[in-house]
Amino acid sequence: MDPTADSGTRNRPLSSALATMFRGKLCDVALWNRSVTRFEKDEVIYDAGDENQTFFFLQKGFVKVGSITEDGHELIYDVRKAGDLMGELCASGQRRRDRAVTLERTEVIAVPLGEVLDIVQRNRSLLQELVQICCESLSDAYDQLNTLASSDTVHRLVRVLVRLGTQLGHKSGQRTELSTHLTQEEISQMVVARRERVSTALNFLRHRGLVDYSHRGYLVLDLQALQNYAE
Repeated sequence: MDPTADSGTRNRPLSSALATMFRGKLCDVALWNRSVTRFEKDEVIYDAGDENQTFFFLQKGFVKVGSITEDGHELIYDVRKAGDLMGELCASGQRRRDRAVTLERTEVIAVPLGEVLDIVQRNRSLLQELVQICCESLSDAYDQLNTLASSDTVHRLVRVLVRLGTQLGHKSGQRTELSTHLTQEEISQMVVARRERVSTALNFLRHRGLVDYSHRGYLVLDLQALQNYAE
């Protein structure tokens, strides 16, 4: 992990903000002398219903975090990248309600929740920061619910693309290319809409020049234009 991250956490995903807290010496303490576990594409790292209370530090690859509805449909809450954390909901004390599945070959390091809490409790400012991050994450969740309740498919898609571009994108000329491949089905699971409707919305944005595809089939975004559209 990068030892030179800034200390600010606002407006960053929960996983990235948490990971920032464990960089440098704290990261060395949490991950020291621990083995890396490797997963192939489409493997489950942890599943809903699991009782293990474990954080997972993502070292390499991309992972989708979500759940399966009662009627068997997959929902995707977030996509995590190298340097992020996964499994933080285990701190609720309940069985896991989310699942993590790899999008490509991935490496993670598992750290028990109790050991993470020991690290945080030895540093009061770190504990305060953790509480702030969790509160901001809860606020973001409310915002997402409001978006689902009040926005049409195109606007929901735009917000998802802006979030993906911010979290997973890298510069490609004047645009932003996602660093991992996401299918239209996976994007529809993030937008919470039928794939056909998301496909139509993607075509609408593509005709307007806000979205395109690279030669590898990765999404390429005009991030500023999408942000303007969302507003």
